[in-house]
Amino acid sequence: MRECIVIGRPNSGKTLFTLNFAKYLGVKSIDMTFRTYDGVMTCRHLSLEDAKRQLCGIDLHKTRSLQSMVLNMPIGKSTVNFKLTDTCGISEQIHADEAIRKGMAQTIGLLRSADFILHLVDLTNVKSDSATQSNIDYEFYHYGVARNAYIMLGNKVDLGSAKDNLPRLASAFPKATVIPISALYNQGFREVKAYVARNI
Repeated sequence: MRECIVIGRPNSGKTLFTLNFAKYLGVKSIDMTFRTYDGVMTCRHLSLEDAKRQLCGIDLHKTRSLQSMVLNMPIGKSTVNFKLTDTCGISEQIHADEAIRKGMAQTIGLLRSADFILHLVDLTNVKSDSATQSNIDYEFYHYGVARNAYIMLGNKVDLGSAKDNLPRLASAFPKATVIPISALYNQGFREVKAYVARNI
C-alpha cells in the first residue's frame, strides 16, 4: 500500500487538512494509528468531529508522532487503498522537549520512504523577500522536487491577506506545483485529490 505523508512547519494546518481531506473522500469515522518514535503503535476509532476536537489545536506541536489512516479512492473502475500520514511539525530550532525532537526525527525518517509528499505552507507566514523564507520549507521543497513525488499546498487561502501571498510563494519555489487550499473549508481539495490519485 502506498503512503502519502503530510509535512510542514508547526501550525501550518497539517492535521486539520488530513482529517478534512478524509471527510472530503467520504469518510465519517476513522481508525487512526499512532506510531511513536520508539515503535509503540496504538489504534483509536474516532468520529471525524471527535478527531478534530482531540487532535487539532492552536498550540505548537500538538502532533508529536505519526498519525496514519487508511483511505480509499475510486480510480477509474476500481478503488485503491492508500495510507495518509500526518506528521510532527518541523522547525529549524532544536526543541527543548525531547519528545518533540524525536517526533521531528521520526518525520524526517519517514520522508525517505514515503511514496508521495504533501507539503503544507501557511500562506500567512510567507514573506515578501524569498531569501527570508523558512529554511526547512526549502529543504522539503528541494527534496520533494528531486523525488518527483511532491506537491506544495498553500494553506489558509480563505484569508484575504494570505491569498495575496500566493504569487510570492510560487516565485520563491518555482519548480513546485503549488495548489492553494483552505484546510478549514476544503478549498482546493479536488485538485489535491487528482494529484494523489495519480500517485497511489
